[in-house]
Amino acid sequence: MSAAVGPYDSLQPTSRIASRFATRKNALRLLSLIVVFSVWEILGSSNPFFASHPLAILEAAQADLIPVVLPAFVTTIIALATGLAIATPIGVGIGFAMGRIRLMDVALTPYINAIYATPRIALIPVLVLWLGISFELRVTIVALGAVFPIIINTYAGSKHVDSELLDTGYSFTANSRQILRTIVMPSSLPFIFAGFRIGIGRGVSGVIVAEMTSALTGLGRIMIENAKYLQIAEVFVSIMVLGIFSLFLFEGVARVQQWLTPWGNTERLR
Repeated sequence: MSAAVGPYDSLQPTSRIASRFATRKNALRLLSLIVVFSVWEILGSSNPFFASHPLAILEAAQADLIPVVLPAFVTTIIALATGLAIATPIGVGIGFAMGRIRLMDVALTPYINAIYATPRIALIPVLVLWLGISFELRVTIVALGAVFPIIINTYAGSKHVDSELLDTGYSFTANSRQILRTIVMPSSLPFIFAGFRIGIGRGVSGVIVAEMTSALTGLGRIMIENAKYLQIAEVFVSIMVLGIFSLFLFEGVARVQQWLTPWGNTERLR
């Protein structure tokens, strides 16, 4: 005699659903890479318009990756990491202050919007006059590119906290510091991570532009030098290294976000 099956017995655990979803997603990504690189190799090896193709890029990587590209890449990443380390606490602090203090919101919003809308490349001549073509220049451009998306997203997260959560906190006689720590900050974390991801993208593009225009070393300078002598495969080696690094960086940020905001995992699966 078979046992009765309850209405929830056939439901799979959330972890199993997540595992199956991740497997399918990775398989789809792998298939996409195979298709894209195969088409690129076929078209690129037969059409000079593409300038290079995967096999030529692989040959260039074997020659230049370790002695040339990786040292320049390390220099670029140090500037990027330093700029992000400066921009993140400043952006989160200003964003929270603007979101929770009306005076700060009114006073700083025009400046934040104006500077955020200004192209960073327009600031490079002024920054060169102030800082020279130095490591500090690249760090400053990264910080300027990353800090404003973090400020704006943190502001949005702290400004639009669920009123029911706030009412619950006040009903338990929580003070302003406790409300900020236990309700506002956790509710704002997804917004902060969204701003951080945008800041990473702007920081990466900023440091490369700075190295292309006003640096003596770094991945951007290597790309300019290779392009000057029409070494297109070598240019693509630097692009591939930067792209792979950015992919792993964004994936790492996503994993940290899932760890710090576990309450959002169920919604993502839905």
